[in-house]
Amino acid sequence: MRKILLLSLLIMLLFGFLYLKKNSFIATAYAAKKACGCHLLAERTLKSIYQEDLDRFPLNLVSISIDHAQQKVEAKLFGLWKSVVVKTKAKGCVLITQNKKPLEDFSNEFQKSNQIEQPIKLDLLDQEKLDLAFQLAFDKEDEFLKKTRALLVFYRDTLVREKYAEGFDKHTRILGWSMNKSIAHALIGILVKNGKLKLTDTNLFEEWDGDERSKISVNDLLQMSSGLDWDEDYSTKSDATNLLFGEFDCSDFAIAQPLEAPPGTFWEYSSGTTNILSKLIRNQFNNDEQYLKFPYDSLFNRLGMSSIILDTDQSGNYILSSYGYATPRDWAKFGLLYLNNGMWQGQEILSQDWIQHASTPAINSINKIYGAHFWLNAGGEYQDVPLDMYSCNGYQGQFIYIIPSKELVVVRMGLSEGEEYDKNGVLKYIVESVEAKKKPAN
Repeated sequence: MRKILLLSLLIMLLFGFLYLKKNSFIATAYAAKKACGCHLLAERTLKSIYQEDLDRFPLNLVSISIDHAQQKVEAKLFGLWKSVVVKTKAKGCVLITQNKKPLEDFSNEFQKSNQIEQPIKLDLLDQEKLDLAFQLAFDKEDEFLKKTRALLVFYRDTLVREKYAEGFDKHTRILGWSMNKSIAHALIGILVKNGKLKLTDTNLFEEWDGDERSKISVNDLLQMSSGLDWDEDYSTKSDATNLLFGEFDCSDFAIAQPLEAPPGTFWEYSSGTTNILSKLIRNQFNNDEQYLKFPYDSLFNRLGMSSIILDTDQSGNYILSSYGYATPRDWAKFGLLYLNNGMWQGQEILSQDWIQHASTPAINSINKIYGAHFWLNAGGEYQDVPLDMYSCNGYQGQFIYIIPSKELVVVRMGLSEGEEYDKNGVLKYIVESVEAKKKPAN
């Protein structure tokens, strides 16, 4: 009996070792990127990062060391596997996957205009309904279930309420994860507006010449209908984890994927698709410095999003699928741009048609859940929220909700998006705060 138990234990240890070996690059790279972004960009303590962001298996087995002088993070798993991330001036936190000289760095000029004032209690809103929304969104004392880090409500461009969890405030940069995909939509929109691209453009990359991938259009990519084979699984080694945590050039990795369906006929959510768009954007410029400055000069600085930092891969592509840090107030400015039909302080940044493109259901999306790099409520996923709501969504419950019919933008940042956090309920009370004041008195 003892021999059987010992053999079983050895088999379990072997399988455990093989699992960790196969997935070690995910754990160490994820942890290194998190530590770089949360500590070197957001200036949070390592203790809070370990307790909140890296508290689950196998991330809680990873040890982290930071060289502040070199702005370098090393993450190791049992001393056997290691990932290195370097913080740069203009390219964020870059994962080093190959022993190659990085692209020349430079400093972006950040404009600090368009600052949002302190919250204003508007008589147009029912304050008791807002109270209920914020009570529902945040953990009570000694709880850590809902894990909301920030909740902000804007009505008619005015900040009417905001609250932050302990350790966070209006100056704290927070990772948006896949909310950054919606930034890709805006950047493509600017290039379309400037005549550099068209939605109907095909033959987008030399790698696709001579096969059916040459028929993939810009619109197919924006609506996640390219037909390219993709596995968006973060629990193990997959296309998605290889792209984010193992590739020197994320975009080229995604571009190389084969077709699994004819372009424009099949909807499939894919982080690879967004990084293909990143390379498409890069190809519109004469040099890398023009490309790297483009999001800041054409979008962020015009909105006054002075906190935002986008990460690149080691080859210099912005990882628009996943990696961009900004304060919740700056994330809100992006939502306000779409609420205002692409206008910002009297200037048109995006056309009204482009805003409508974002919120129009993709032809192949199930139950109208997706538009063009934005999620939709057109199918009624949020049952107590207007159907015209659309949103930027990110892993673990990062959201920018845009509700045109109620003139609302709501930003929620956190670490939970499951049943613990009642997404519908929070928005229900916020919407009711507007509707209650619009009802005629009896």
